[in-house]
Amino acid sequence: MRLALALLPLSLAACSTLPGDPPAPYTPDPLGNGLRIAQVQDPTSPDFHVNASASITSAVVTWLDTFDETHDGKSIGTLFIQDIGSTTPYSGIDVYEPNFVPASLTVLPGDVLDFVGPYQQSGNIGSATFDTGTFLPQLDKPVGTFRYEFVPPPPVVLTAADLLGTDANFNSARKWENMLVTLNDVVVAAGTESSGRVVYLMGDASADAGAITSSSVAISNEEYNLGATDFPAGTHFKSVTGLVTWFFSFHVAPRSAADLVVQ
Repeated sequence: MRLALALLPLSLAACSTLPGDPPAPYTPDPLGNGLRIAQVQDPTSPDFHVNASASITSAVVTWLDTFDETHDGKSIGTLFIQDIGSTTPYSGIDVYEPNFVPASLTVLPGDVLDFVGPYQQSGNIGSATFDTGTFLPQLDKPVGTFRYEFVPPPPVVLTAADLLGTDANFNSARKWENMLVTLNDVVVAAGTESSGRVVYLMGDASADAGAITSSSVAISNEEYNLGATDFPAGTHFKSVTGLVTWFFSFHVAPRSAADLVVQ
């Protein structure tokens, strides 16, 4: 019996060399042989080409927007992805109307996929036309192929000043767009609501209250049901975590109430 067991691995090894039994595919780079999101978006990258198809491998899902804050079906469904394990600038992007392989795939945060599709910088959304030099970066209707399950990258720690919403600061702040970030030690002005969209303008707690202006970065309700009266003016947050979004100004969109930690 021991002899038979000892010979078993040799028998299996012999079977693996039979004709028609190809070797397992070898991928020298565990991230795949495609581009990183940062390579596609960074204007200084040789792989930066607007309106050209890009092949991105190993992008991890950070969030899927399932909250329709405008209650009209138009503010739901955005898929946010980021370079796996990366917190470098330009590593995040949103995906417009992806097609998945397999077609029945339901993605969750932490899922890793490859995407092939055009990188675009949209100067308008419907009738809303953005100011010259500002835009929404997206992968437009790409094909996403599931690879494996993992975890989203950690948030990048920024300050409120890093995300000022003025046009003059757009290119500086834009490199963090669609990435998961944390702002520490901030205060907010009173919440406001318009057409279902809620925002709380915020600034660094160490700064003068007058530093909070209409161009300051805001907390938004794009990803969960944040109310305009949930926090009074002057609320001091130990940390605010969320996805950086932009629509004429920059926002940090928490994924749930747990992303808002009051001091």
